[in-house]
Amino acid sequence: MSTSPSALDALLSTLHTEEGVAKAHIDDGWMQGRTAYGGISSAVALAGTMMLHPTDTALRYAQISFVGPVGGDCTVNSRVLRQSKSSLFVEAGVSSDAGFGTAAVFAFSPDRKSHLDHNRLAMPECPAPETLEPVPDHHARPSFVRHFDMRPTTGPRFAWKSEVGEYLTWVRFVEEPACHPAVALLAMGDALPPAAMALFSEFGPISSMNWTVNMLTGDPKTDDGWWLLSAKTGFARHGLSVQDMMLWNRAGEPVLSGSQAIAIYA
Repeated sequence: MSTSPSALDALLSTLHTEEGVAKAHIDDGWMQGRTAYGGISSAVALAGTMMLHPTDTALRYAQISFVGPVGGDCTVNSRVLRQSKSSLFVEAGVSSDAGFGTAAVFAFSPDRKSHLDHNRLAMPECPAPETLEPVPDHHARPSFVRHFDMRPTTGPRFAWKSEVGEYLTWVRFVEEPACHPAVALLAMGDALPPAAMALFSEFGPISSMNWTVNMLTGDPKTDDGWWLLSAKTGFARHGLSVQDMMLWNRAGEPVLSGSQAIAIYA
């Protein structure tokens, strides 16, 4: 087994604080076109925030806006919006030579005692990842995708002209990172193509506008590195798609829920 750091850990090893900000370098391997993959800019924003404002409290919520391109040498600025007995809200922004790129608000809070115990977010039945074929490498795939082993279940294998705007795919890192699990999940959780692309009858550019993330557990973990990711759109019109997103662990436990708006130029 290799003892060298994973690609994600290698990127995070460039993260350091300097005069009240955090700085990191996002290399070309995490790019998609002229900007870094949104999951990695989100992960850098979170990792920088946790370095500048250390906390043992779990991440519970993230609201991320993809304002502009990010890549290369990046700076994370952050400030505490509110610190209470039960919650910490922190605002963060990621900038690079291209200007301001990613805006985020992170909320941290512990588990609370409650009489409610309700879960309707059951994992859909699907084949185990070991029984599925990985997405083959292709020259048109963005650079960042090569950091993930993706095994599509039923439905389109990232093909177009489907009648269902949905992807359901097992995903794991090619190189399992050792970083904070919340940072790793942000780096992975946006890895699927926008679900509206499954509806395409002709190709066109897309651009994620935002990403809302709800962490459903303070201790995310899975077996064999596998997570089941779902992206499903119920509306795509006038160049805008909105989609619901879910992530379950190998045991079928819901770990992350989210939503996203995507600009479509097709």
